[in-house]
Amino acid sequence: MTQLQSNRRKHKRVTIEVDYHFFLDGVEYIGKTRNISLSGAFLSKPEPALMPSCISKSGDLKIKINGELLSFKCEVVYAATHDNELFPAGAGVVFFDNDDETGMSLLNLAVAEEMG
Repeated sequence: MTQLQSNRRKHKRVTIEVDYHFFLDGVEYIGKTRNISLSGAFLSKPEPALMPSCISKSGDLKIKINGELLSFKCEVVYAATHDNELFPAGAGVVFFDNDDETGMSLLNLAVAEEMG
């Protein structure tokens, strides 16, 4: 990632590995997050694999931080099934900010980041 790309991000990413459950089109994907921010998360190597055809689709992400279940409505903005020189296998999701449940989860995530 170039310096210019990293400066475009609205929020700092925090490297955190927590179990996730991502629901998209009636399918449940599971794995661990690689990093998370107040804007979105990287879902490392989901099982089953999230295909590039999932980009621009909306789903529901559930993670547990500090014993609290957080739920986010989000959109898939990146999906790759294999690592390569430039991009890791997994999926990038961006959180919606117009959903009450997601808003509350973002608030709890912000508090957890400040305390961590």
